[in-house]
Amino acid sequence: MIRAQTVVARTPSALLASLDRFHLQSKAKGGTLLFALSAPSDTLSVITSHLKSHFPRHIGCLSSPLPAYRSHIMCAVALLDGITFRSTIAGPADPQVGRWHAARRSSTQQLPVAQSNAFEEFNGVLGRVSWEDIWNRSATSAQKMMPVELRMARPEDVSSILYFSDKAPEGIAKALRATFPHAHELGFLASSTPFITGRPVTLFRDGEIYSDGAIGIALQPSLSHTSLTVKFPGLVDLTPDLQITSSEGNLILTVDNGNPTRVLLAAMNKHRLDSCDVLLKDDEFYVGVMSNGKVERLHHITSGDPSRGTIALGTMSAPPQGSIIRMLYLPRRDPVTLNLEPTHGNTSISFIATPDSFGDRPPSSVLDNDVLIIDGNFVAGSENGFMLRRGAKDEGCWSCTLPGGQACLHWT
Repeated sequence: MIRAQTVVARTPSALLASLDRFHLQSKAKGGTLLFALSAPSDTLSVITSHLKSHFPRHIGCLSSPLPAYRSHIMCAVALLDGITFRSTIAGPADPQVGRWHAARRSSTQQLPVAQSNAFEEFNGVLGRVSWEDIWNRSATSAQKMMPVELRMARPEDVSSILYFSDKAPEGIAKALRATFPHAHELGFLASSTPFITGRPVTLFRDGEIYSDGAIGIALQPSLSHTSLTVKFPGLVDLTPDLQITSSEGNLILTVDNGNPTRVLLAAMNKHRLDSCDVLLKDDEFYVGVMSNGKVERLHHITSGDPSRGTIALGTMSAPPQGSIIRMLYLPRRDPVTLNLEPTHGNTSISFIATPDSFGDRPPSSVLDNDVLIIDGNFVAGSENGFMLRRGAKDEGCWSCTLPGGQACLHWT
């Protein structure tokens, strides 16, 4: 990491002036520019052209405004040393209840034969199958489709990987895990832009614009210590710690050898929640994987079946047998607020899951001046959330869309 900055501006001219200063201060340092931009559609062309002219080597995407600053232009920038890459490995379709889907059709590369065969063989039938084994086999095949820029990189030469992606990053995430198992992996699912640019998502790399796949940078080890942390504000515990006694695919089958959906319903009744009205209706219920009393990993509950007992999660792989979990609830509340603050000497890159909509309430933060500059911190938000994997924990890749959920890669 060379340097990072987040700029909030009232006008395009105020933002461009700040970017000019960032460029002058960084001119002798080289590196690749990482950027995430949230701005009105009629200003995008001039801002992105400005960024590209100052930094020919760049990767970036369009992002969502943070709720507190949604009436302003926001641009996060960072200069990084590393290997940039472009991936066209396709991910699977969104998981559905009790069903494993074949890969989505898109303009990205088709899945390897081994992966396609695995999906065809088991599509539509939930048998006694290890879905993790299937994905591990497919990840090995996907390794062969690894972006050409990364094929010569040795695992020990990569400490962290950052990428911007469409809404199906599982393919590249699995391939990166198979190739660089000990590296931190942090992916930002770029904001949906069909009504802004006419593209599903809008990704930038070295003068090119992409509508799918992923672009990213692999960072080499440095003298600074890096850590990847998560925050999940606003969640309320519904249950004490529970142990998963069986799971399969994206389903939790039993907890403490009992029916997990009935455990959830009983907890809702205890907390006086109207289960008939709110159950799984407003993205409010989650399963948190616990470690030392803290939520270390979070999965959205997409549905539950009281008769069968299964709970379906919005992930490709539910926590394995033996995992300690809690069931959690996100109450209806005011939109998430986030005040940008300096990092006091530590540099960080933060990805935040933002709400799908902001309602009619006015923004909570109003700039005193034409521009607010937060030095040392790259902050970007998306309603599509983020995906991460902490190399030191030997965990699989997982995604988060909890409004206000945050993943932060720190250099100290």
